Amino acid sequence: MRSIKTGAGLGIFLVSVLGCGHAIAQDREDYKARMAGAAAVMKTDVNEAYRQYLEIRAIYAGADVDFGLGRAYQRLFQCEQAKYYFTQVMVAYDLPETNNTFQRAVASFDEVSSCDGWQQLKLTCEIPAGGYVMIDNDRFSSCWSRPYSMPDGKHTFKIVGADGRETTKVLTFESGKAAQSLNLVLEPEAPAEVEKTVEIERTVAVQERFNPALYWGLIAGGVAIAGVGGIFGALANDARAEEQKWADYMGIYSSHPEQYEMYKKKRDSANDDVKLNHILMYSFVGVGAAVAVTGAALAIVSAVSGKERVDTNTVSTYVIPNGDGLSMGLGVNF
Repeated sequence: MRSIKTGAGLGIFLVSVLGCGHAIAQDREDYKARMAGAAAVMKTDVNEAYRQYLEIRAIYAGADVDFGLGRAYQRLFQCEQAKYYFTQVMVAYDLPETNNTFQRAVASFDEVSSCDGWQQLKLTCEIPAGGYVMIDNDRFSSCWSRPYSMPDGKHTFKIVGADGRETTKVLTFESGKAAQSLNLVLEPEAPAEVEKTVEIERTVAVQERFNPALYWGLIAGGVAIAGVGGIFGALANDARAEEQKWADYMGIYSSHPEQYEMYKKKRDSANDDVKLNHILMYSFVGVGAAVAVTGAALAIVSAVSGKERVDTNTVSTYVIPNGDGLSMGLGVNF
């Protein structure tokens, strides 16, 4: 009887051991699959990789998980959290210094060890559906509300839409400087040029060789210019009368030297006015006559010449949308 109990107990023990071994093997495979998935998604979405590492840590805490979580924080530019998890790898798991994960944690910690003084960035994003953000070489599905600790130097920020359109900003950071702000928004798509042609036919007409407005304008202008010359002629006549008046006074006051000289100067001035007005009169009359004669000549030539036929031309209008509304243009084909 005792041997039967002993055999039964041994059987239960073996089943338990085998069952635990199977469960451990299953857990190990699940752990490896989860870690490989998080590492792979880090290349396409750092936010999602961060989420997956948090899930893994809730189930399988360990040095490799903490290192992966620290790397996710580092790429999210959350350096204090990154330093915490790198430190966990180095001190919480009693890893030998020759361990690969330990060495990687030390190297990564050195990269962020001086981040306390890094310049901060307040980043906001308006990511369209299907779009994403790139910071340097890392891709993100969303932007954090926490400030970003940016290493010194230039960093590229790019927002990309589902259709491939993108907007890029480049900022320079320097330790110790005040925080910067950036609202990363996809610039609106430039409106496509839409061209609409409207055919407008001009009426076929018969016209004179010279436009009537041309020769009538010359004739009228010439007469007007000659009229101005007539005004200067009238002024010359007035100046001639003044000259004669002062000459008469000279005869009256010939025995009075002072008065005589005064009237002589006035007579000479009036004589100068007569000469000047005559010059202006003849100039304007001459120019006016020449212009009027030219107009008359064009009128005669136009009257005796054959008429010219105006060919039909096509006028095109173009309507093109732009950022402020619509632009309209005209084109003529000759």
